[in-house]
Amino acid sequence: MKGWQALPEERCGNCKYFLRHYRRLEKGRYVPLWCGHCTHPRLKNRRVEEHCPYWTAADETAPRSL
Repeated sequence: MKGWQALPEERCGNCKYFLRHYRRLEKGRYVPLWCGHCTHPRLKNRRVEEHCPYWTAADETAPRSL
């Protein structure tokens, strides 16, 4: 959502509901893109630097599933 004010650590890129997109390069290498999806409460396109009211800190110990 454009226009939401956020603290540097409270952004979609480090939210537990955010799934980042990656691009596959030649030789099987992957690079992260600056966009992805928010999965709460429904699927929405988001950029890494955006912020929304559903932001929740990501649990660093739990593995991320796709």
